[in-house]
Amino acid sequence: MERAPRRPKPPARHNNPRSHRVCLRVGCSADCALVLSRADRANSNPHIPGTQSLKPAAFIVLLAVLLPGASAWASTLSVVVTVNPLALLIEEVTGERASVHVLVPPGASPHSFEPKPSDLVKVARADVFLSVGGGLDDWSSRLFQTVHGRAKNQTLFGLIGRASAPSPDRDAHDHAHHHDHAHDHGDGGEDPHLWLDPILVADEIVPALVRYLSEVDPSSAAHYRERGAQFSATLAQLDGELRTLLSGEARHYVAFHGAWKHFGARYALEQVAVVQEAPGEAPTPRELANLVRSARRLNLGAILVEPQLDPRIANTLSNEFGGTTVLVDPLGDPGDKARSTYPDLLRFNARAFRHAMALHAKGNSSP
Repeated sequence: MERAPRRPKPPARHNNPRSHRVCLRVGCSADCALVLSRADRANSNPHIPGTQSLKPAAFIVLLAVLLPGASAWASTLSVVVTVNPLALLIEEVTGERASVHVLVPPGASPHSFEPKPSDLVKVARADVFLSVGGGLDDWSSRLFQTVHGRAKNQTLFGLIGRASAPSPDRDAHDHAHHHDHAHDHGDGGEDPHLWLDPILVADEIVPALVRYLSEVDPSSAAHYRERGAQFSATLAQLDGELRTLLSGEARHYVAFHGAWKHFGARYALEQVAVVQEAPGEAPTPRELANLVRSARRLNLGAILVEPQLDPRIANTLSNEFGGTTVLVDPLGDPGDKARSTYPDLLRFNARAFRHAMALHAKGNSSP
């Protein structure tokens, strides 16, 4: 008598009481169960940006494809950062000894970014997860709590021992005084764009990165110290270049977004107006009228705009006072050679500021 064929065994399930879903990855570990379990909670948590789109079946397949064994990650330090400037600085210190992934893509704003499922996987498998803090990328802490992988989690503000500013709160500002105050991403908080001051980077950020990365990867500590010293010397030379570029008599500028407090303070530049106190929030008619009056009174000729933010309001405003717009970039773009490295990014911005401020001095709308 022929025996009935055996039914195939179902795929093994995790021995995790919080996760009853099937993992398709061969040789999976407890890490996978933990990520799946936390992903379940993320799916039902509307307060975590981007996680609402994580469908269970798609996320399981994504984990199966993207989560390799630990040996695939062992050759280099795996680092995930929220924004491109952090990657530029880390790569200067680590060289080829780290693989760095940036969550916020070129042209996107870190203020409104929502992580994708693939971002959760990268964070779960990283050795280091570094965000800025200071209200710039608050979503990153919720993202890390959702995944809670093996990564060392740190902020740039925490690394250099600065208090992190609260999230932007429009009600905490007196918005009738755009021309008097720079946007500080919070009530009394510090501008989080710390990297736009190369001396602050050389004196505080690079030494902090060297110490932190050496703790995470002690076998490469001497390498990190050597490259950190070399980069600090490069930054001293870069500072001299920028001072020469910005040595003209014109010192005033109008910014669409208040990201330039550290850059302006380092090179004695004065922000006389800012269009948006908080990214994504349209200025009131009264604020726009005040800005136009200030621009006309000071004979300004340009508004500095950024590729991460919609320039239409700036275009309209500059037309009101007979000016134009000039592109600056606080984050950089690895696809553009003019902004692909940290020194080149700051040179790009210094040239843009010089051009815009010259237009201010001339009071016309043509280069």
